[in-house]
Amino acid sequence: MQITRVMTCFILLQLAAHTTALAEESGDLEKGFNALLSAHGAATIGAGIIRDGELIWTGYFGEQAPGVPAGPSTMFNVASITKTVTAELVVRLADNGAITLDETMSAFWVDPDVVDDSRHEQLTPALAVSHRTGFPNWRYMDPDFKLRFAVDPGKDFSYSGEGMEYVARFLENKTGETFDSLVGMKVFDPIGIDDISIAREDWVIDRLVLPVDESGERHTPYCSSAAGNYCQADGEWSAADELTTTVEAYAQFMIAVIRGDGISPQMQEERFSVITSHADDPVLGCPFIDRTACPIRQGFGLGWEVFEFENVKIVSHGGSDWSERSMAYFDPAAGDGIILFINGPASSSVEALIEGMRLLDPGSRMAEMYEGWMERYRANSASEN
Repeated sequence: MQITRVMTCFILLQLAAHTTALAEESGDLEKGFNALLSAHGAATIGAGIIRDGELIWTGYFGEQAPGVPAGPSTMFNVASITKTVTAELVVRLADNGAITLDETMSAFWVDPDVVDDSRHEQLTPALAVSHRTGFPNWRYMDPDFKLRFAVDPGKDFSYSGEGMEYVARFLENKTGETFDSLVGMKVFDPIGIDDISIAREDWVIDRLVLPVDESGERHTPYCSSAAGNYCQADGEWSAADELTTTVEAYAQFMIAVIRGDGISPQMQEERFSVITSHADDPVLGCPFIDRTACPIRQGFGLGWEVFEFENVKIVSHGGSDWSERSMAYFDPAAGDGIILFINGPASSSVEALIEGMRLLDPGSRMAEMYEGWMERYRANSASEN
C-alpha cells in the first residue's frame, strides 16, 4: 500500500511538472506569435504542436475577419498542403488494390490538351504524386493556357499542381465517384475528421479567414488574381490547392499519416522514401554552401517532401499563395511535428513562416533550410539588379 502511494505521488508530481512546463511554453508562444503578427502584417495565424503522435498545443492569433477573433473553429486555406490529401487518397486506394501506382492513367483519363502527344501513355499515379509527370506547375503559365509537357514523364523532378489534378481526374473516371466524394469516403471519414473540406462548400465560408493584402485590405476567399482573377465555384474541388481546414482537423490527418493508418508498413516506408530527388534543383535544392549542413538525401516521396539528415528524417509539405503561407512537417520516427497556417501578404509571409517555425520548434531544421533559400533568393535578386 505504501509503495502504491509513493508511486501515485511520483506520477502526480511528474504530471504537475509537465503541466507547469507546458503552461510556461504556451505563454512564451503566445507572446511570440502576437509579436510576429504585428511585425509582418499577418492577419491570422493558427498553429499546433504534435509530440509523440499527440496534439499537445494549439494557438490562434489575430482575427478570422474584422472584429472576429481567430479560434478553434477558424478554418484556413492551406494552399499546396492540399496535395498531401490527394496523395493520401492515392496511396490508400493503391494499398487496397483499387488502383496500382504504376498503371497507365491513359486507359481512364487523357487531358484533351495532350491527347495528341503520345507521352500521355507514360503517365502513372506514382509519377503524379512524386512530381515526375513532366508537366509545369499550372497550365495558365503557358502563353496559350494549354497543358504541355515541359520534360519527358519520369525523367526529372517537375513540381506540378497539374499532375495532382491529372491523377484526380483519373481516379474519378476509374472509380465512377467524384474526387471530393472519394476523399471523404476513403480519407476523411475513416480518420474521423469533420472540419476539413477539399471543395468549396457553403458551411465553410463563415468560418474561413478572409485573405489580406499588403495594405491590410481583406478579400473574398477562394479567388486568385494569379489565374486571371479566377474564383472557385460552389462545390468545385482542387486536388492541388484550396484545401480548407482547422488546425485540429489537419493535425488529425497528419497524426494518421505519421501512424500509417489505412495502409501497410510497406506502403508507409515507400511514402517516406526519396523517390524523386531535387537536391540539385535551383529552387528546392540544398541552399547551403557548406554541404555538411545539407541533407544526405532530399526530394519527394509519395506526396510528401523528404529530408534525410544524418540522424533524423523530416517529412514535410508547405503551401503558398498571394495571401497564404502554410507549413506542416514531422519526424516519423519520433512522432513529433508542427503545423503553421499564416493568413498574410506574400511579401512578408516567408519571414513570418521562418520565425513561426522557430517558435514552435526551436532549432528547426526546416527553418534553417527556408532561411538558406531566402538568403539565396536575396543574393540572386541583388545580382540581377
